[in-house]
Amino acid sequence: MEDTILVLEFPIFGEDFDHLGDATLRIRESLLKALNTPILNASKSREKEIVRKSGICLYEAEANIVIHAKFGFIKTILYKQKIVSIAKDIGPGIKNLILALKPGYSTASEKARMLGFGAGMGLKNIEKISDFFFLISTFGKGTYLLFEVWRNNTTLGGVKMKIRKLIEELKLEVLTNFTEKDLDKIVEEAYTCDLLSNVLSKAEEETTWITVQSNINVVGVATIKRIPIIIVTESNTPEEETLKKAELNSIIIARTKLSSFEISGQLYNLLKKQN
Repeated sequence: MEDTILVLEFPIFGEDFDHLGDATLRIRESLLKALNTPILNASKSREKEIVRKSGICLYEAEANIVIHAKFGFIKTILYKQKIVSIAKDIGPGIKNLILALKPGYSTASEKARMLGFGAGMGLKNIEKISDFFFLISTFGKGTYLLFEVWRNNTTLGGVKMKIRKLIEELKLEVLTNFTEKDLDKIVEEAYTCDLLSNVLSKAEEETTWITVQSNINVVGVATIKRIPIIIVTESNTPEEETLKKAELNSIIIARTKLSSFEISGQLYNLLKKQN
């Protein structure tokens, strides 16, 4: 019988977009703390990678409950050899599982799409990232999802640049309060995208995120992905609640009048110069 190290469970409410990502973040923090113990003998890079993968899958599962269901819960169990998560909900269920796993297919509401969800990649991302994936659903009643992330070695790396230099070079307007420690954080990479699911599945950790999106959910995604700075383009102004949540999570939100295309080009040239 496998040794259980940690069990976590959180309720998730339908259409509660303001708190989307909170459960994932709390689970992620607890996993990192638990993995950093002598009993598991885990290397730091291994800890970060298995929690990163679990965090992406958990956020996608949490988002599916918020977007589609009335109510549900997420339960995560840490064993010595793997992390097992269950997402169960009461809701409309999935009429066609094969179609639901097809990239780009989505039944998300207009409200969810306006907030950057509904790319039709959630379940596919979980299936792709996790090491074991199991999904059943009863149409008209609800959905049960189980996925596992197994412990394995990984190599991390990328371009390095201090955020203070990035802000100076790109002439960005910083909208959030920050500390010297925040400015000294290192970004490893850059990613430009407005679809939250794509950011979760494709963006590297400790990266610069460029987006036209400015709603509160970008902070949730950035927190899960450990993104230290978000560049909002086209002079978009995030709401006060978004800025406050970013500050609570030590995430810098900066603004530029340039388009995502223009600022991405500038940042690409800047990072390339650093190499």
